[in-house]
Amino acid sequence: MKPTRVSQSQPELRIQQGQAGRSSWQIKASRLVVRGLFQLLFRVRVIGLENVPRIPAVICFNHLGWAEGFMVLLFFPVEPRIYGLGERHVAYLSRWRTRMLNWLQIFIPLERDKPRRALQMMKGILERGGSLALAPEGRLGNKEGTVSELQHGAAYLSQISATPLIPVGVTGCLELWLRRHITMRIGQPLYPNQFEGDMRTRIRAMTARLDRDMRALLPGDFEQPRFKPLRDCLTKLF
Repeated sequence: MKPTRVSQSQPELRIQQGQAGRSSWQIKASRLVVRGLFQLLFRVRVIGLENVPRIPAVICFNHLGWAEGFMVLLFFPVEPRIYGLGERHVAYLSRWRTRMLNWLQIFIPLERDKPRRALQMMKGILERGGSLALAPEGRLGNKEGTVSELQHGAAYLSQISATPLIPVGVTGCLELWLRRHITMRIGQPLYPNQFEGDMRTRIRAMTARLDRDMRALLPGDFEQPRFKPLRDCLTKLF
């Protein structure tokens, strides 16, 4: 099978057959460096890492800013390799970002007018051994400790690919400043065979359970220090 390719108008994702779950040396080296920098900037706490199965999964996190995705990529096990899903224009916010995404090969561009194409790419990655990280809310939230209404896409993907969903709650990301506390809580995986009924019933039940579990992982962890050094810079870093 030939490597998977997307059009040249967007970052190119090349996945060799059987290699989707393997992390390249670029990913491993970059992860060590960026994780070290991340821990210098912020006070990081990860709870529930033992809940992560060593199999492909759909990792579902709440979305307040850029830091939640980094927490998943940097502090989850390095394998199975994790791919992120995002709007296609995200890759073009800067030239270095496009080059970085092409180098690391971890970005799946989402085109709203071509949802089936994105779905097939995600399903293919899961079937070939990779994991996916996505925000099932489908949009940015604006308040710590809350989750917006979840879309059914993550549950649908889980059901058609027979892979579990992993609920994740990250707190402390709405505003970022130097040495801010960021906590990532990881819940128990939800397996597609835990839900009964026809496909529509299973998807709705799985989404409802995911919503409940994600909310339980978000106690808030509010901080209101008098000084917030580098707040604007770090909050808008990506």
